[in-house]
This record gives sequence, C-alpha cells and structure tokens, in this order.
Amino acid sequence: MDGLSFYGLLVAAVLFVITLIMIPVQYRYIQSMEEEREKKKQKHGEVYDKMPVGEEFLHLNAQINPLFLPANLIAYLIFKAKHKQK
Repeated sequence: MDGLSFYGLLVAAVLFVITLIMIPVQYRYIQSMEEEREKKKQKHGEVYDKMPVGEEFLHLNAQINPLFLPANLIAYLIFKAKHKQK
C-alpha cells in the first residue's frame, strides 16, 4: 500500500469516527432546539432571529461545519423519522 492511499484511508477513518461520535450530540442539539421552539411557541425562523449574536454564531458553526455536516444530516433524518411516527 502506497503512502497516499494509506493517508486517504486514515482521513476517511477519522471522518467516520467523528461522524459516529457527533450523531448523538447533533441529535440532542436538534431535539433541544425543537423543544425551545415549542416552549416559546415560535416558528422555526423566529427562534434564530431572536437569538443573541454569539449564540447564533455558535448555532451556525454547529450546523454547517464540514466535519459535522454528515452527522448533522444523519441526526436530522433520525429525528424526523422518530417524530413523524408520533
């Protein structure tokens, strides 16, 4: 195995582990944001519009960070599948 394919496999393995670790974290984050939205009885966009700038920046980073994007997508799909049944 040459060096390039070894490092490619290493990077893929690290991204896979990061995704596995972040799925439950992102799921709980999505769940808490949904609970906050329901508690305040606001529409989805209104919650983000009324966030302080620092919190909005953290939310944006958690949602669109390329390292967390696969985990966020999987967690969102799991969340929607679980709450669609209810």
